Formats: sequence, C-alpha cells, structure tokens
Amino acid sequence: MSRRNVHGAVILAAMVLTAGLAGCATQEQRTTTTTSSQTHAVLVNPSDFPLYPHAELVSVVPVESAQMFAAIRKTDPNAHLPPKNYRGHEIIAQTSATMTQLTAWIATLRTSPPVGLQPTSDHIDVTPEHNGGKTSINGQEFDASGKGRAVYLVIADPAAIRAQMGVVFDLIDGYAKVPPMLRGPLDDRAKQQMGYTVTEMLDPKSPVGAAIGTVKALAATNRRAILIIDESETK
Repeated sequence: MSRRNVHGAVILAAMVLTAGLAGCATQEQRTTTTTSSQTHAVLVNPSDFPLYPHAELVSVVPVESAQMFAAIRKTDPNAHLPPKNYRGHEIIAQTSATMTQLTAWIATLRTSPPVGLQPTSDHIDVTPEHNGGKTSINGQEFDASGKGRAVYLVIADPAAIRAQMGVVFDLIDGYAKVPPMLRGPLDDRAKQQMGYTVTEMLDPKSPVGAAIGTVKALAATNRRAILIIDESETK
C-alpha cells in the first residue's frame, strides 16, 4: 500500500467515521487567524496551503502517522507502509460554499497548484459517497516532489454524512451515556479492532475526534467542511 493510499483512505475514513482517524513545510508560512465560534479560542493556521475564500477555521490539531500506521496494521497486517514517520497538522474549516463550488475549487487547484506543490496522479484513493446523486466527500493529494511533504485536501458535506451514517452516530452518542466505569471494555475492544479507543475517537484534540466533532456540529447547518492534512517526513 502506498503512502498516498494509506493516508487518503484514513483521512476519508475519519470523515465518515468508519476507521477513525509535519512539522510544517520548511518554507516561510502565511499565518491565518480566526476565532472559533465553538471554543472562542484564537486558531492559527500552520499551513501555507490556501483555504477556500472566506472559510472559517474550526479546529487545528497535530497529526502523526505512527498511531495511524498501527491502526492500519490492526486491520491489514500485510499492509506495506512507509518506513518513516510523518508529522504535521490537521486543519478543519467550515464554509457556506456548496459542494459544487468546492469541487470546482479543487479542480482549479489541480491545474494551478500552490507554489512548490503538485497534484498527484491519483485523487484521494476512496470512492466518494453519494446521497441523492450529490457528492458528499471528495479530495486530492498534493506533494512537494523530493522534499518529503504531502498535503491532503478533503471536502465534505456533514449533513449528508450524518444522514448516511446515522447508526454510527447513534452508537457514538450512546457511548457518551455509558457510565465511565463501564467504558473500559468498550475501549479495549475498539483498540484491538481499530487501533483507537472510542475515547480517543471522541477526543476533540485528536485528528479523528476533531473530524467527528466537526461532522456532528455542522450536520444541522447549511455548511460544508474542508479538511487539510499538511505533513512532512520526520528526520
């Protein structure tokens, strides 16, 4: 399994809750500051990869491939994974733009990518889900050839994802109602099967928890989510 397939699959899996979910680029970075309506905390975008115009930051959390690779090995012991670790950030933003507008934005980035990056030959290696003929998830990988940096861009319609995976969300909501003393066995089982505990998957400071929280928060709104993972190979 190539690094592209590994990360693409896990990123989209995080957005649809099916598997759970670098330092930044060495070049000079543009900083974007905004205030999250949910936490009232000032968020700083550590990536110079452009967000969709007027998109608002929702969450910025560190991401590291080590645990993700361990989770992949849980489900596929024969998976061919990169020998080196990758670190970076997961950046999530929200926008009122439609999926059609965001898809056109991705198409523009493919033909005119940010300086220093180029689109890979393949799109994110997961077939987008559909709801009533409308794409609910789409994405593209970009890389800096020979520099050990990759950027994964994913757009998603949280309302469509919530509708498609209502049972999964119900299970997550049910977990929150379980007394803490009884959560241990459930966490242990999830850890064995997926490499992540349910507690970790619900932690808003973790990559998968931030993605799940965004889907839940935006599902009842007319907003779309943008997820960017900007990561670099560790030395």
